[in-house]
Amino acid sequence: MTKETIQSECMKESLNWVDTGNGPVGRLFVEILGCDNLPQMDAGGMLGNKTDAFVQLVFEDTMGRTDTIDDSLAPRWMPWTKRAFILHMYHASSDLFIAVFDHDESINPADEHDFIGRAAVDLSNLRKNIVYTLTYDLYTTSQMSNLSDKRIFRKRMGTVTFRLRLEIDDERKLLLATLNPPPLMFVNVKTRKDFKVLQGATEGKYNMSRYDQDIIYS
Repeated sequence: MTKETIQSECMKESLNWVDTGNGPVGRLFVEILGCDNLPQMDAGGMLGNKTDAFVQLVFEDTMGRTDTIDDSLAPRWMPWTKRAFILHMYHASSDLFIAVFDHDESINPADEHDFIGRAAVDLSNLRKNIVYTLTYDLYTTSQMSNLSDKRIFRKRMGTVTFRLRLEIDDERKLLLATLNPPPLMFVNVKTRKDFKVLQGATEGKYNMSRYDQDIIYS
């Protein structure tokens, strides 16, 4: 397939949707379409061994993960792959976190998926029943300035493109929910490896070891 054909195919409607989360006021439909200009994370790039990318979503009390696309710095997720998620919403001001990782095949629990970059999507300005196709820059950290460690800087690590659509079930319930700040949410994970992915998506690279001593996996 040519690049043009691949791009045309990936823009088609998703065939399989993962329905997740418990929010009662609406649903956020998210389709991960592709990434561009990702960094080379794997050794052996001259031999065709390139970044094996997957995208992690975190929203309120749930998270979702795409399939892994092997050996590509500009991966595209096709309509039949695991790329589409229905996320149930508690609050209209909750952020959607999107992060890209290089998949690690090791079964060693001490090994981690390599963090590439993240983006936070503000949903408060979305209008219901409108399809948005958005491209966001990926950054290593959410902090833009005043980092305590001056060796750390905010680095752009490529882009991620995705589609969004918001459905609201109960306008009155949504309005009442916005009178209060978004509630504190918890997402359960089973392994340290999964926790590091979750933490990278929500906080970025430079906070990913901060809570290691206090975590209980369940």
